[in-house]
Amino acid sequence: MAQQITQVQLLKSDSFIGLKRNGENTNKVINPVFQQDNATLTCDSAYFYLTKNSFEAFGNVHINQADTINIYADHLNYDGNTKLAILKNNVRLTDKNAVLTTNDLDYNLGTKIGQYYNGGKIVNDKNTLTSKNGYYFTDNKDAYFRYNVEVKSPDVLIKSDTLKYNTISKIAYFFGPTNIYGKTDTLYTENGQYNTSNDRAEFGKNNLYTQNAKSLKGDSLFYDGKAGYGRAVKNILFIDTAQKVELRGDLGIYKKADESITVSKNAYTVFITEKDSVTKDSIWLTADTLKSRVIRKMDLYALQQANIEKIPSVKLDSIGNKEIEKKIGNNITIITDSVVKDSSKLKPAIIKNNKTDSLAEASVVKPTEKQEKAKAKEAKPKNSRPEAIDVGIVTRAPNISAKIVEAKIDKENKLGLVAIKPQNKSVPRIYGLDLPPEATDTAKIRIVLAYHKVKIFKSDLQAKADSAFFSYGDSTIRIYKNPLVWAQGSQLSADTMYIQMKNKKIDNMDLIRKSIIVNTDKDSVKFNQVAGKNMKAYFKNDKLEVVFVNGNAESIYFPKDSSGSNGMMRSITSKMRINFDKDSVMSIAFIRKPEHTYYPLEKLTEELKTLPNFSWKPKERPKSKNEIIPNKKVSATKPTKKKPLEEKPKEDKPLYNDKVKQAKPAYEPKKKVD
Repeated sequence: MAQQITQVQLLKSDSFIGLKRNGENTNKVINPVFQQDNATLTCDSAYFYLTKNSFEAFGNVHINQADTINIYADHLNYDGNTKLAILKNNVRLTDKNAVLTTNDLDYNLGTKIGQYYNGGKIVNDKNTLTSKNGYYFTDNKDAYFRYNVEVKSPDVLIKSDTLKYNTISKIAYFFGPTNIYGKTDTLYTENGQYNTSNDRAEFGKNNLYTQNAKSLKGDSLFYDGKAGYGRAVKNILFIDTAQKVELRGDLGIYKKADESITVSKNAYTVFITEKDSVTKDSIWLTADTLKSRVIRKMDLYALQQANIEKIPSVKLDSIGNKEIEKKIGNNITIITDSVVKDSSKLKPAIIKNNKTDSLAEASVVKPTEKQEKAKAKEAKPKNSRPEAIDVGIVTRAPNISAKIVEAKIDKENKLGLVAIKPQNKSVPRIYGLDLPPEATDTAKIRIVLAYHKVKIFKSDLQAKADSAFFSYGDSTIRIYKNPLVWAQGSQLSADTMYIQMKNKKIDNMDLIRKSIIVNTDKDSVKFNQVAGKNMKAYFKNDKLEVVFVNGNAESIYFPKDSSGSNGMMRSITSKMRINFDKDSVMSIAFIRKPEHTYYPLEKLTEELKTLPNFSWKPKERPKSKNEIIPNKKVSATKPTKKKPLEEKPKEDKPLYNDKVKQAKPAYEPKKKVD
């Protein structure tokens, strides 16, 4: 709709002189006051062109429109027919919400839109916005900025290519590459919005949040800076380069306070491993929910100590099979997790009952001469591995004599771990010895917790369980609640299992309580089985090499030899060692008075063929990483981090036109934020 043309009126002036200027008839006026519609225009002097309905003003130029908009400048060319004011030098536009300053401003009194194209600045409350080109709509208080856009607020610095800002809502909208720099973190997007008044951001294209070595990205991203809370939706990726952890999924929640990330909906993580110095391999772990956070090393140590309560009593054979473990009510009191080499140096342990304050004393019995001689006669397998793993199976603590843990056991969490609350609010006390380094170390390490339907795939090892726990402090994956592990042709199971990596390779595995290994030839119904209280397995070049069984060891073995033996050997002993070769058992060494029974196949019953905890579930074995991560194109390659915006010279183009005025923002803010 065309603007209605009205006449510019000269209300008053100190002098009025007619003359010719540049061949045109004009009137020079001093201290004039012009008026058109609802606007008043004043200056020190002006050339007034009556026939052209325009004037040129000099010095102390001031435009007042409807008593709400004021514009100041050193020079003005005004066309009353188009209502376009071209202002230059020291230009300043003010309204109730903002102050715009520039050296060149075109302002239309009809549309109430101002445009600058040679650099400008808008100050709105505590926010300052600068850019090369810009438009300001005085009616709806929207401002559009283009090229070298910067928004400075008390909390952040925003750098963008194209930006819209409203001086009432104080919300910035982005339509191009944008970086938001906080005090300790950075946000990147190419489409979205940021509320400078409450530090909340919502992004919708190529989004990336970074905090030091951590980053979070997703198809859509929400972040509350004041609360330190972030939410990413669909195709999310969380990376901690310092701790070398990578989590993916379709829904992620990040909390800045404890640097935690909770990932659900197709959640999985990747642990980088190596087959050799050249060949890379990875461990893929999936679950319904993955949670990772950073804790102090001393807190992790206390958590591991509390988890000892989950492990059966440890017998110290070297000091006369004295079992040092006492319980009073619901309190864990003392557990010794390594062999005492010299019992004379160990002070008596005083155990305090947290409920009754009564005392109980656990003493260490020195082995008798007879016991020492009996122990010396026991044969050891010829192998560099330890004969049997009596201790250190739980916490992998340093080789110290004894530990006293005084703690109240809370309810178990979903991982089967036990949280402890030391009475003196310190790490567990060790009597007569110095604390291990991890008991007092405040260095931060990252842990990963997996909840429900855990599946693990590696090219030469697979597993499944209900839940899992991984610590980057000891590179150990702990899997809980009836876990199953498949390695070569063997299936391993127990109540709880620990898989430890060393030098980016799987090194060993602990099978804790009700441990059993099942092995069979392809297409065979004969199952070799080894079961026991606890087991320790070792790997060589990622292959299962040897397993030590400690306590109540039983085996079922179908021998294969040239004589054509056609039967089954069932053995019982206290300790056992099994050597593996490729997919089959190579040899079994029995320790401490084994009992063997040979059964011809024709006399075997179904009950004799299996041990009590026998299970064989090959169909549950993950076949590939794509099988456990449905509808995902998986890759262990980490994305390149977005670089800070570097502005390149661009051709000046109009930022605003009629289409832009009518268009809606590419990213609409949500009415309500959870």
